[in-house]
Amino acid sequence: MDNRRLLLAALLSLGVLLLWSTLVAPPPPPVERTPVVVGEEAPRAPSETAAPVPTTQAESVPEPVAVFERVEASLEERVVIESGNARLEFTNRGAQLLSFELLRPDGAEAVELVRRREPGQPWPFGLSGPQGDSPLNQALFVVERSRENGDERVVFRYSGDRGSATKTFRIPTVNTQGGGLTFLYEVESPGDAWGLVLGPGIRNPTVDELESRLSSQQRRAATWFAGGEMDSLEPRRAEDPQALGEGARWVALEDRYFITAVIPSGARGAVQALPVANLDESDGSLRGFTLVEAGDVTTEDLTRDLMLVLQPAGGQLAGRAYFGDKQYDALAAMRVELQKTVRYGFFGVISRPLQFGLRWIYDNVVANYGWSIVLMTVVIRLVLFPLTHKSQVSMQRIQKLNPRMEAIRAKYRPKLKDGKGRPRMDQQRKMNEEIQALFREEGVNPASGCLPILFQMPVFFGFFRLLSEAVELWDASWLGWIGNLALPDPIYVLPLIMGGSQFLQQRMLPPPANKTQKLIINTMPIWFTIFSFSFPSGLVLYWLTNNLLGIVQTGVYNKLKKRGYLGGEVAAQTTETKKK
Repeated sequence: MDNRRLLLAALLSLGVLLLWSTLVAPPPPPVERTPVVVGEEAPRAPSETAAPVPTTQAESVPEPVAVFERVEASLEERVVIESGNARLEFTNRGAQLLSFELLRPDGAEAVELVRRREPGQPWPFGLSGPQGDSPLNQALFVVERSRENGDERVVFRYSGDRGSATKTFRIPTVNTQGGGLTFLYEVESPGDAWGLVLGPGIRNPTVDELESRLSSQQRRAATWFAGGEMDSLEPRRAEDPQALGEGARWVALEDRYFITAVIPSGARGAVQALPVANLDESDGSLRGFTLVEAGDVTTEDLTRDLMLVLQPAGGQLAGRAYFGDKQYDALAAMRVELQKTVRYGFFGVISRPLQFGLRWIYDNVVANYGWSIVLMTVVIRLVLFPLTHKSQVSMQRIQKLNPRMEAIRAKYRPKLKDGKGRPRMDQQRKMNEEIQALFREEGVNPASGCLPILFQMPVFFGFFRLLSEAVELWDASWLGWIGNLALPDPIYVLPLIMGGSQFLQQRMLPPPANKTQKLIINTMPIWFTIFSFSFPSGLVLYWLTNNLLGIVQTGVYNKLKKRGYLGGEVAAQTTETKKK
């Protein structure tokens, strides 16, 4: 019974299979595929050349392609922004800064802080790519302008074959101290490595100014602040690209009176200084630059400058920038120690009040910095009068005692050395004791003539540093041929008059008894005159005014001496009275 059931089930199954194979078509034979190895040419099957191989429905669906929105301007355009005493000009080609003019008062010529260059070279706020210049610098960005809280907001956008980038700038419309702005960079550049370009150099000095190491303008450097310390790199010392302080709080390009600085916010990346050689025109002006490459002999005789590249720590780079002159108060207001670039040095604590006084005289008394320097020198001389008076009186009394001191020295001179030429210290001591006894007898303190001068020196050096660094003297005229108190006298008249006044003043003072000291004092006017040829005219004017005031004071004391004062007959009568 069971066997018959099994046989019947088998027959029914066979019937079903036969009926299925008759009514339903058989599937196509499977295609044999040969695996492909990356880097090698895939072998072809003989059947591939005869007819195409059928594919399944899943294989016929194409891969999804990434689609991005193209953002690109059709024409180049300029964006001009007025910001207080500054005028900025951007181009949408690369979203770069073409010009930053610092407007000067009284209609004086504006100072251009952006170095001119040849077409195709990167401008400030351009980009540096893995191979140098970024292709985004030639892209035409779409410009969007708006106003926010009184600030001008400019957004540059680009997305295309050269990459993708968005640059946002905010510029205050009310700005009295140079030009401050904030920026935000979001870049997707081919190769991923990119950086913000600053420079090269600052302003457009003549080739003569660049070549002269004695010119007052020749503090040209890349400066940065990191780890609580400020450091600088001069262009002539940079032969190859150099990495500056990692994570610097700020980086800047500067000369003596002007600066362009960038203060990154958030994470700070690396900063690289690239040396460039300046290319000049036949008339001595600059026309562009070229990057210095190791071993390139064609750039050895050209003046150098530096270009900075700020690399981001991530995909964005944000911060603020300052383009302008070195106004101490404006730099200090940024609260990042940028005022340290105004190098008052050790005497800064004295220079700052003197700077305030100089500005006050200019704003309230006479609107001419030359005459302001003259009046400020008079004020300083009056403040220090008690010290100079004491010094003059002491020198006059010592001059009265010079013949008696020389008599004492002549008496001991043969006894100061023994027969073998060795010094006899006991005789030297006796001579000094006898001279000191003479001072006590006449009531003269030799130190009283030196100490007042020592107290005056910090003030003089403080004013010296102020006039060497004060941007107020930039392009400030005084008289006739002195058209810029920050530059040396072009015809050397002021230094020669200053040297003559110093020589006359020294002739009016009592000469020192020591021959070596006398020689040094007599030659000092010559050396000061030579040095002043390269000093700013404002500094030489201060020295000249101080010398003239000293001549007047010395002349008055000499007349008082002839009438029996200041160590003359009155002093002698006082001594005789004490003896009685």
